[in-house]
Amino acid sequence: MAEEKEVVYGQGYPTVVMTQEGYFDDIVEDIKYKGQLLARETKMSSGVLSTVSMGFFTGFIIALLMMIGPFFILQGGL
Repeated sequence: MAEEKEVVYGQGYPTVVMTQEGYFDDIVEDIKYKGQLLARETKMSSGVLSTVSMGFFTGFIIALLMMIGPFFILQGGL
């Protein structure tokens, strides 16, 4: 049978290398920031799209009143 070697601690190169976590933390923070920006932009876009029809209708009525209103004021009607 093979001889068993005695394990000596504290000598030679370590087998576990400490990782550089600072670089990974920077990447994670960058990803979180970009995710927040994307979520904010998506919320804003959906809010704008949900009010487009109401805004168009309101603008149309105001424009119509501005065009026809002076006829009612100056001449008494169409």
